[in-house]
Amino acid sequence: MDFSEPDEAVQIKKALDDFIDREVAPLESEHPEFLGEDYERHIVDDDYYQVPEYREIRETIREKAVEAGFYGMGMPEEVGGGGVDVLTKAIVTEHLANRPPGFHSAIMGGAGGPTPILLAGDEAQREEYLEPLMAGEITTCFALTEPAHGSDPQYMDARAEKDGDEWVIDANKYWITNGPYADFAMVFARTSGEDGEYEGITCFLVDADAEGYSVEKVHRTMGLTPGGQCELRFDGVRVGEDKVLGEVDHGFQTAMNWIGGGRISIAANAVGSSQFLLDLAVDYARDRETFGKPIGHRQGISFQLADLATDIEQTRHLYRYAAWKMDNDERARKEESMAKLRGAQLNNQAADVAMQVHGGSGFMKDLPIERQYRTARVLRIFEGTDEIQKRTIARELI
Repeated sequence: MDFSEPDEAVQIKKALDDFIDREVAPLESEHPEFLGEDYERHIVDDDYYQVPEYREIRETIREKAVEAGFYGMGMPEEVGGGGVDVLTKAIVTEHLANRPPGFHSAIMGGAGGPTPILLAGDEAQREEYLEPLMAGEITTCFALTEPAHGSDPQYMDARAEKDGDEWVIDANKYWITNGPYADFAMVFARTSGEDGEYEGITCFLVDADAEGYSVEKVHRTMGLTPGGQCELRFDGVRVGEDKVLGEVDHGFQTAMNWIGGGRISIAANAVGSSQFLLDLAVDYARDRETFGKPIGHRQGISFQLADLATDIEQTRHLYRYAAWKMDNDERARKEESMAKLRGAQLNNQAADVAMQVHGGSGFMKDLPIERQYRTARVLRIFEGTDEIQKRTIARELI
């Protein structure tokens, strides 16, 4: 078995570092008001997601990332993507996460960028939505979750009824990442069947300027970039047959397939973030002295770091194995969930250890640890809670 990183991943990581130093770091230096504590203190009203300077910065980075070939790197070459495999993309995701919070999160697109779901679109849909998305000209969002249905989206309340040659959509979607910024949404609604059935759910492409489409509430979240999630309402939104993505009644499985790859990305991101926190803690343990010696020489500290380093390495190999199985067209449902479960738990543990090692200084907003501590918690919730991951693993076993 070859445990070395693919040559392509190594090359992309180096190019990515150069890109960040050249294009992203200067913007972060010029606009500290949009980073960390400064951002959370600077933006205070309910319309903070509309701050034009912040959006312009992210758009600039997105455009430059497209030119450099980083944006949509996991999409096929025939639609303008980089064509990299799941493993390479995951390794790059880990590398990108191994740094302080900043504008670099816009480089690869994230939740608002290109997604394989759109490969189900016909030629006209690709031209209208996928091509400008790949070019970084617009962004999107994945509107599946509802106030009463997160872990059980097959019971969604959203409905789409046929009226002549149009579909009429009524839905209330919650915690939609990139929802405030999206130019169009991928909206899932039941079009036939009974609650709880996986069949009978359809995905629609809905433009943000459609009548009846509204951003109702921008959520204030714990740790994440403010303004990233929101509530979307679709009150009698009318769309034509040309807005149906894929086949009518068969959108749910498409969504689940995409979420599986998303879980690997979360695990990779968690490993990168955890490595960043471990490195901070190790450096501090070497330099900080108490009672005449570095605290890293004391078992109470060094053993915590040893355990964390071991857990990071275990989770790193777990997500890479899941990605390898996907690249080889093997069923990886169990491994995806294992990687996401352990990655989410790992990042919470890493933030806790880093804060404990730093003591009072880790609790202060001067360091990125406290924000990472708050941000890590959501990893155990989105793209499937810990409990859903365990349920999936158990089903694969039994």
